[in-house]
Amino acid sequence: MRLYILLKLSLVFLANVTIANAAVLFDTWEKANVISPFYGCKYAVTNVALYCDTDQQYYFDCQCEDTVAIGTMAYCAITNNVNLKNFVNTYNENCVPLGYSKFTEEDIKTSYANVTKYIKSAEEYGSFNYTGDILRTPIAFTAFDYKIGFDTYYDYYQNCSWAIIFGFVSFGLWLLIFTIGGIYQLLFRYLTNNSLVRLHNATWFKIYKEPVSIFGIELGYFVVNKLDTLVLAANLLIYLVGSCWNYHSFEGNFFWAKRNAQISRYVGDRTGYLCMFPLNLAFLFAMRNNFLLWCTGWNFASFLNYHKFMSRIAILLAAAHGIAYWIFSVQDGDYAEAYEDAYWVAGVYAMVIGAAIVICANYTLVRKKLYEIFLILHIAMAVVFVVGIWYHLNPLEDAYYIIPVIGVWSLDRLIRLVRMFVIFGGYRSNKITIFKNNNGDNNDIFLRLDVDNFNKKLFKIKDGNFCFVYFATPLGFWQSHPFTIVKINENKNFSIIIKVKKGITSKIYNSILSSGQNSKNFKISIEGPYGSSKKELARQYDNLSVVAVGSGIAGPIGYLNHHRNTNVEEDNKNKNTLYWGVKSLNIVEAFMGELKILTMQNKNIQVFIYCKNLEENESDISDTKSTETVSSNTLLKILGPSVSIFPGYLNAYECVDNAFSENNSLLIMTCGLPKVCDETRYQFLKNLTLNQKKGSYNFVDESQVW
Repeated sequence: MRLYILLKLSLVFLANVTIANAAVLFDTWEKANVISPFYGCKYAVTNVALYCDTDQQYYFDCQCEDTVAIGTMAYCAITNNVNLKNFVNTYNENCVPLGYSKFTEEDIKTSYANVTKYIKSAEEYGSFNYTGDILRTPIAFTAFDYKIGFDTYYDYYQNCSWAIIFGFVSFGLWLLIFTIGGIYQLLFRYLTNNSLVRLHNATWFKIYKEPVSIFGIELGYFVVNKLDTLVLAANLLIYLVGSCWNYHSFEGNFFWAKRNAQISRYVGDRTGYLCMFPLNLAFLFAMRNNFLLWCTGWNFASFLNYHKFMSRIAILLAAAHGIAYWIFSVQDGDYAEAYEDAYWVAGVYAMVIGAAIVICANYTLVRKKLYEIFLILHIAMAVVFVVGIWYHLNPLEDAYYIIPVIGVWSLDRLIRLVRMFVIFGGYRSNKITIFKNNNGDNNDIFLRLDVDNFNKKLFKIKDGNFCFVYFATPLGFWQSHPFTIVKINENKNFSIIIKVKKGITSKIYNSILSSGQNSKNFKISIEGPYGSSKKELARQYDNLSVVAVGSGIAGPIGYLNHHRNTNVEEDNKNKNTLYWGVKSLNIVEAFMGELKILTMQNKNIQVFIYCKNLEENESDISDTKSTETVSSNTLLKILGPSVSIFPGYLNAYECVDNAFSENNSLLIMTCGLPKVCDETRYQFLKNLTLNQKKGSYNFVDESQVW
């Protein structure tokens, strides 16, 4: 346990410790219309004459202390009718840090009144050496020089401002969406009109389709919904327009003379600023302890999709930033010198690491097949990435763009530790039991984790909650895996059903087998519970029908158990129904305890089990805790007449049709294979159209694709 805490804290706070050793530099948002008049005047007056030995374009000591230089600045400002308040503020931003006193508007006006008595044009003054003579007579600026200076600074700072503006537009869009989502959740929870239900399920639902594959490599499910598509498309449009819109270049720009160099620099600056906005959102959406999850009631899988999408946008913008700056450095002739700057090198490393994170995270081959390797690399590379971004931004005085990322990420990790070691109670010994089939299918083996040793005072569970499980194994203690919690009222404790795959679950399974038993105690810790409950919504309908597949029954089984407030007059109500598709009966045996309570304690629930691998001539196996699956006959004897078992696949269309034909006040809930959830929703909407005037209906999809 101590080793776990040490590793976790080391990875999580590495960025914080590294950053703490460096001074934090902050710059303000420089608005072009505010500062350009001052810098335009500075360029114009310095381009005409020098008034101090240190009078240069990018140095301000002379204009801060010399009376003649100050006078020429005042003359430029008032002659051009600039906003004196902004002019004086910018003046002080340059002079006060150098140790000079603050200027006031009256100082500028007084200086102007004085300088007009002596100021001359360059022609009136006569010949002088601009590079060597220090004049004591004020020389009037030229309109051409002021325009060049103003336009140079304005285009540069306005270009950066456009990035910030479009970034805030994106933030505003998400704020609007989450506000609407929060309000909508309240309306949807308490207003169950069929038209509202149709709106909800026709515009705000997942479309899983089939796993997307390219060249035989499975990339994962296209897990979005119609509203998600619009929101993400709108974000993409905002960042696309923000990256491409309204660039200016002109001959005579005193920063960069070449127009193509100006454009490449502006593209680099804008995409650089802009990429920090989706990056902050990406880290926010990845938080498990996310206020938005509670506010909207959306599931964690949706936020993981947002996290992935915003990460991709951030990396694409960062790539555009890097490429544009590379082009600019070549055009400007300082490519070799650029790589001597530590901030430049840090940016290159951060870009490479960020791209690697996104590529690995978006390939199912890496994320699913090599999960342990993926997870440790994901965390380690994220830490390196954040540190690299810090050392890239801090010398540019832009560290405040990455500080929210560090704060959000660190806070989330801290709360995770609190959930594990305070709310749950740390690592505690609990029993894990094997449930396997008798046909040798290694892809159809389940583990049941029965959790009775935990902090019962603080760890409170609601229907539909999920959690992350940590196993205290020598090589896998740092991993966390998401599972839905199995909990019914009659049990003080709870369970988690785990399908055996590669990695840690396979190691747990083999460890139990090597003990010669079918169960074994392991030290585990649980982070949670997470997720919002649809309990109150379910209770507004007389009947609940569940269409589930495999271990997808874990969440809905709690709703079935808790659906009705009382058993009074149950005989006069239609039965709640569970339509459950399984590969073999071992998963049914894993849920045996909960099924007994559902079917044998006057719950008025009918269970229909559809078993793909059900054999007609099964041997009758006694009800013992065996590593072999019990037969259908044995299950029927144990569970009673409320359970029916059929060979073959579950037909979601028929299940929904049956539910509608028997009930006028109905909530249909689905969970499990994405394809089955899609079919269930499709048939629900079809039946809702035919029956919307006959009764009250609703639909809940409890599935999450991690």
